[in-house]
Amino acid sequence: MGRSTIATIAALLVAAGLLVPGPTAAAATAERLRAYDAISTRDAPTRVARAPRAAPARPMLGEATTLRGTIPSRQRRPVVLQQRRNGTWRTVARAMTRRDGTYRFRVAAARTRLRVVAPRRAARGLPRVRSRSARLVPRPQQLVATVPHVVARRRSVTLRVRPLPARAGRRVTIVLRHPRLGTRRVTLRTRAAGTARTRTAFARSGAVQVRVTARRYRGAAATTVRRRLRVVPRPRPAVVSHRGLFGAGAENTVPAFTRAVAVGADAVEADVRRTSDGVLFLIHDETFARTTDVAAVFPGREDDPVGSFTWAEVRRLDAAAGRSTSPTPVPSLDELLRAVDKSGVRVVLDVKRPDLYPRIEVEVLETAQARGLVRPGDGDLVRFDCFDWTAAHRIALADPDAETGLLAMRAPPSRLTPYRWADQWVVNQRVVDASLLARVRASGAGLDVWTVNSPSAALDFADLGVDALITDNLPALRRVLR
Repeated sequence: MGRSTIATIAALLVAAGLLVPGPTAAAATAERLRAYDAISTRDAPTRVARAPRAAPARPMLGEATTLRGTIPSRQRRPVVLQQRRNGTWRTVARAMTRRDGTYRFRVAAARTRLRVVAPRRAARGLPRVRSRSARLVPRPQQLVATVPHVVARRRSVTLRVRPLPARAGRRVTIVLRHPRLGTRRVTLRTRAAGTARTRTAFARSGAVQVRVTARRYRGAAATTVRRRLRVVPRPRPAVVSHRGLFGAGAENTVPAFTRAVAVGADAVEADVRRTSDGVLFLIHDETFARTTDVAAVFPGREDDPVGSFTWAEVRRLDAAAGRSTSPTPVPSLDELLRAVDKSGVRVVLDVKRPDLYPRIEVEVLETAQARGLVRPGDGDLVRFDCFDWTAAHRIALADPDAETGLLAMRAPPSRLTPYRWADQWVVNQRVVDASLLARVRASGAGLDVWTVNSPSAALDFADLGVDALITDNLPALRRVLR
């Protein structure tokens, strides 16, 4: 076989694509492809195929993705992927179709337009084919943060974070802002499953703002999610509604106590005094001037002691004068006990001025006993508080099952041993601290704090470990302590 014959056969094989050309032939082939790219649609008819499809359909910006599509062809042919840059289509990748005309390109997702072009092959009778242009729509990165809504103080909890797409080694920042503990910042890296987690505990109660940020990733902007976490004291102190939930209504009245029960008070506190004819009723002040319409009903008696009125005269007074359109009577002690008896809510009775009303403490005890509210053990539904500690001691002597509380405006004595008979110390919030609580606990009694209206102060006392908070702001304290 002559040299001319061999050269002819080789040229035919190269033209048929069955023989891989040498470096010089490869360069010539690449040059021809570039020439085909430059062929204008005016030179020959151009077929238009469907735009390539991306898998996944919405890849992350910069994430590797696969473009698939089909051009009309029954044989393999070269195709090029072109990208629109600065108003010009530029070739960025080349491939060969299968015999059914399908092609595939592996690219990084960007916001520019893409199209696929199969150059014209005149020798094989293949027309130029151009796909419709398509724009990948990159999705922003996503962030999933799992944060509990409520946690107990000092209990360790786990915060989980998962940026999407899930990749190992991604950086995530968690910022915890506590109103009384300041700001804590934690930087994590995701593990093999694409999840990062950290365990934490909080030494004080309060509402914590949690901000989680996934750093910029492959051109996608950083993303942030915010969550709110509430740290609550455990055990939670009881919340006692001071004189009932009166708000714009009347204090120490049956409607005020029933509203407090409905809102969720653990106990209600009421002040007890006695009329001139021996009826126990509810009022805080020494006179009726502040809380009733006594000036209109009994002119000139505004400054008279409440104990100088008969029960019939007291019933003529409106306890909600100027605060409500409907009259509200001043209630008797028996009416209060009857109103809250079935609710199971405890009643704290502040027995006022035994020096002005001799034996009032015994009468209050007997009224509660008659309704079955004083029980053996810890089942009492009533407690008897008094600023007069001698009168409180008389209650304890009259009925050892009765629960007694000692009210104190100032700090109790350093030695509490003589008062071991008392069940509870009820102390003004200004003098309550950890040392006082330790002394009270050592004496075997409990500690209540009055009058706590600030949610922040309530959390401080709750974290201190007191037994109950007496408040005029029942709804707010219920929210922060629930």
